[in-house]
Amino acid sequence: MSANSEAKRKAARKAGKPRWSAVWLIYAREMRDQLRDRRTLFTIAILPILLYPLVGTLLLQIAQFTRQHQTSVCVVGTDHLSDVPPLIDTDNRVFADGLADDDDRLELITYQWKEASITGDLDQKAKGWVSDGAFDVVLIIPPGFADPEKRAEEDSASIQLLYNVASDQSMVARDRVTRIMSKWQSGWVQDRLSDSGVDIKMLSPFKLSDIDIAPERTRETALWSKLLPFIMLVWAMTGAFYPAIDLVAGEKERGTLETLLCSPALRSEIVWGKLGAVTTFSMMTAILNASSMLVTSSFVFKQIGVGGSIGSPPIIPMLWLLVALVPLSALFSALALAVAAMARSSKEGQYYLMPLMMVTLPLVMLPMLPGTTLTAGTSLIPVTGMFLMVRALVEGQYAHALWHLPMVAGVTAGCLWLAVSWVRRQFEDEAVLFGGSDQWELRGWVRHLWRDRQTAATPSQAFACGAMILVALFFGKLAVTEMPTSIAGFAKLIMLPQIGMILAPALLMATMMTTSLRKSLRIRMSHWTTFPMAVLLGVTLHPLYVMLAQWISYTYPISEQAIAAMKPFTDQISTAPWMTVIFLMAFVPAVCEELAFRGFIFGGLVRERHHLRAVLISALMFGISHGVLQQSIAATMMGVLLGFIALRTGSVLPGILIHFTNNALSVSMERIADGSWEGASLFLTATETGPAYQPIWIVCSIGIAITCLLYFATLRPNIDLCESDNLESDAEIIDPTARLLVG
Repeated sequence: MSANSEAKRKAARKAGKPRWSAVWLIYAREMRDQLRDRRTLFTIAILPILLYPLVGTLLLQIAQFTRQHQTSVCVVGTDHLSDVPPLIDTDNRVFADGLADDDDRLELITYQWKEASITGDLDQKAKGWVSDGAFDVVLIIPPGFADPEKRAEEDSASIQLLYNVASDQSMVARDRVTRIMSKWQSGWVQDRLSDSGVDIKMLSPFKLSDIDIAPERTRETALWSKLLPFIMLVWAMTGAFYPAIDLVAGEKERGTLETLLCSPALRSEIVWGKLGAVTTFSMMTAILNASSMLVTSSFVFKQIGVGGSIGSPPIIPMLWLLVALVPLSALFSALALAVAAMARSSKEGQYYLMPLMMVTLPLVMLPMLPGTTLTAGTSLIPVTGMFLMVRALVEGQYAHALWHLPMVAGVTAGCLWLAVSWVRRQFEDEAVLFGGSDQWELRGWVRHLWRDRQTAATPSQAFACGAMILVALFFGKLAVTEMPTSIAGFAKLIMLPQIGMILAPALLMATMMTTSLRKSLRIRMSHWTTFPMAVLLGVTLHPLYVMLAQWISYTYPISEQAIAAMKPFTDQISTAPWMTVIFLMAFVPAVCEELAFRGFIFGGLVRERHHLRAVLISALMFGISHGVLQQSIAATMMGVLLGFIALRTGSVLPGILIHFTNNALSVSMERIADGSWEGASLFLTATETGPAYQPIWIVCSIGIAITCLLYFATLRPNIDLCESDNLESDAEIIDPTARLLVG
């Protein structure tokens, strides 16, 4: 290596900026290695070309089974059809003209009542015919049907249709005979009305003509605009997973990853090179599969007679899908690389990627649900917003799509940045890339947990605690079948999940897995000024929180069913004693949720100075724990603020005060606005939709809240809990040496 290139490499390493020439070399290396693999070539290129034609051939072969098959119908009691409109043409053994459709292939067998019942019980015999498959259905016309008076009044004179729900052929025959009997009954009614002098035209006073006003392009792409993006995104996801496993876990097995990491290339250059290779394979897989499916389906649909109703996809509008495929493939590839970096083998990588696929798949399937359109709310959902925007572009709704483009692009770019940052952290952490390969043993694991306990939780313990809380809350909400109507039931509904499902797991893990309950829950006294500032921040921030909740409700409207289900709960809040409501809705959640999420979980996630991870993940868990989408979004944003306060103060106590103040104001606004509180009108006013803050107070509160946030931003804790663990562990090593030297 020349001195000039070595100087450039050192300068790039010092600056931390990737060199695109090195990125290109790594990208070319990974692409060359993957293209040399015959299994990769078969999966990416050959399989899509062969798969869909083979599937189409199979569909054409089995299409014959979807055609109309002849069904056998037995009619018993034809001698009871006297003095009624004709139902059966006994000479030709078919139903009367105009009753059966031309494509109803029916084999009709008729019996008179005495002829069918001469050998035994007719009901049992008819059931045996249907169950044994002698006839698909049996239509029984009892003797009472011949009497006009019994026909309309007695159940014993009703016509019976016997069928077998376990037989598809019997169900088809049932549908055909039911349609025939409905036509026969309608014709019978019309004849009676005509005989009574009633004009038949009065039964149909008007005709309804439905007209499709959708543009021609929308009609042509009605199916493809929903189906094709779904197919491409699923294949892009699949195409990213397996190359990512081979490029990381596969290299660990082959022993080539260490050589690459020891090369002069920066870790960021390695990440970008591998990410480019995985993204390329992801896009190639999606494009080849979609193209092969389009060509095959165009021929197959025409052959089986459904091509006219579906239409052929327009090629030019579908190019929008290729544009959206680039960032989405990069996003899936980055997530796959990050997860694959934790695997020690290809087999283990497949186990890791399946949960990732299960988490991502609902975001791809959500746009397929009826009524899901591109709105301000759906455009903020990762992957889903991009899917819906592409569908709008394919259908020619350019103005609507461009209006939501900034939000969709911003969310997608943010998710991609987070995913790439996660990959870079994975490749910079040697413990992740080359973790121990010892087999897991329950006894040793339990001994390790007790022997190597620390003053605060580890990241894995924090994740485990969060998972336990969310799973417990999920099943706890399913156990609630109806809202309580008494104050005792109201208290039980709140106390049980808060104490038993949120606080109890955190206390249990803090007691068993850490050496200090106080430090693991981050219960420590910060500077005395943080407490009044926390209360002031909670008061002045509440108007913004109310505005945020209103915006969320406008963006994601609450269904009428949810409002009706929550009405008993809201009625209890408005009628219960005020101090009881404050205790149950403000104090208990503030203490339990803060000790769990900003205490034990935050303390484990913030270790090794992972401040951003602690704030975001604890806020996300805090939001999900609320269950309702609108509350979860607002709680997540509030959780970010509470995480910031917990990070700056190093304590959970200011967060408890902010949480308590916010909840107390939320449940007290209506009482304060409707009550006779002196000076309340300066802050609150009663409106048709409920209490609202005065505009002048909103402006003032924003300024005061910003001042409080700036105060907390200037705080520098003397020592963070995560750093104290490191200092104590270092002291255990240094102190014996020091004592030996002194001795």
